[in-house]
Amino acid sequence: MKKVKCSTQAELDAALKDPNVCPELVGDGKFKISGSSQVTAYGSSQVTAYGSSEVRAYGSSQVTASGSSQVRAYDSSQVTASKYVAVTKNGKKVKATGGVQIDYFPPQNLSEWLEEYGVHVMNGIAIVYKAVGSDFRSERGGDYTPGTTPECDRWDTSVECGGGLHVCGTPHHALGFYAEAKRFVALPVAVNSIAHWPNGDYPTKVKVPRVVAPGCYEVDINGKRI
Repeated sequence: MKKVKCSTQAELDAALKDPNVCPELVGDGKFKISGSSQVTAYGSSQVTAYGSSEVRAYGSSQVTASGSSQVRAYDSSQVTASKYVAVTKNGKKVKATGGVQIDYFPPQNLSEWLEEYGVHVMNGIAIVYKAVGSDFRSERGGDYTPGTTPECDRWDTSVECGGGLHVCGTPHHALGFYAEAKRFVALPVAVNSIAHWPNGDYPTKVKVPRVVAPGCYEVDINGKRI
């Protein structure tokens, strides 16, 4: 899904007309969304959400939500919610009033990470996912053609980025690292080979040194084999 920055209501309205666009609200403007719209708010933007809309708030953004809206709040964002709004607070700096509040704490070990994303594990093998182009290559050029068993050139567990094959627990999360992806692949990997950074910059991903037999296979965005 393509991300488009919007600094005015007019730009947001235009972006919401395209189902393949995920609007990112920036600046200090005031915005309104309704229906089943999904947006991400940054900076000091102010958002009023109605219906079943979904908002992700970062920075010092402010959100007022009603109906059956859902809000995921990060950083120092502020949320005012009506009775049936679900507010997930990521971190202690978030300030929320009203709604159904959920305090979320990220996985602190690999077992919690696997459980968090519902990763299927059997006989020591976990199924993780990668977003790829129409040629089954990753954004950085790695080949994940179905049936192959890719392996990194230099395995390095001392750093979060680089030095491995970077994968996610769901295709949806994998899409966040390659917005222009056309396909998704499932990768069987050894659980004991997975490197996880609980306090890293990219908590939704892990990395592995290699894919094991029977190799990659194509799936849809919901993880169903194609």
